[in-house]
Amino acid sequence: MSHSELHSTLTDLFQATGEAHHVAFAATDGVDPDWSIWYADHLQEPLAEKAKMSFHKSNLIYCLMNADFEQTVRAPDSKWTDFYADEFITRYAPSETPAKDKLALYYLATCPFCIRVLSAIDRLGVDVELREIHEHAKFRDELIGVRGRPTVPVLRITAPGGENRWMPESADIIAYLEKTYGEPGSSEH
Repeated sequence: MSHSELHSTLTDLFQATGEAHHVAFAATDGVDPDWSIWYADHLQEPLAEKAKMSFHKSNLIYCLMNADFEQTVRAPDSKWTDFYADEFITRYAPSETPAKDKLALYYLATCPFCIRVLSAIDRLGVDVELREIHEHAKFRDELIGVRGRPTVPVLRITAPGGENRWMPESADIIAYLEKTYGEPGSSEH
């Protein structure tokens, strides 16, 4: 499934889930402090079947809460279904052209999460350009320009057509690298 098709599938799933949630919580006008748990229950099976994205429930809850946080920070005026779809694709979708992608890791040499990612890169033998943001201000500025903050690690995946995906979070980066460039079955999120 192309990323464009996946985006459409995800927005449809998120929209249907949002509508179902609003009906279920009509008495509170959709207000539900545990919304991410309800959404995860509702989305877990359809995500696996229709989007080919399998999640443990706890990870799906985390993904939903993180998408909500990221939207609040980076794009509060955006349509939530589109933003969530983009976040899920950025963090969890396989590459359409892994052998042709160019990878760059934005990191700090002293960051323990970055060290975990660097270790996985070494173990897998993946060709990744390393961009230390403390030593090179231009890399830090690039990261802030795109992500709004200099939090690392972030893996930049550049497809042959020049499209960039910016994947944060060490566990997500490692899972992506293992799934894309490692042995089959070596990782699951």
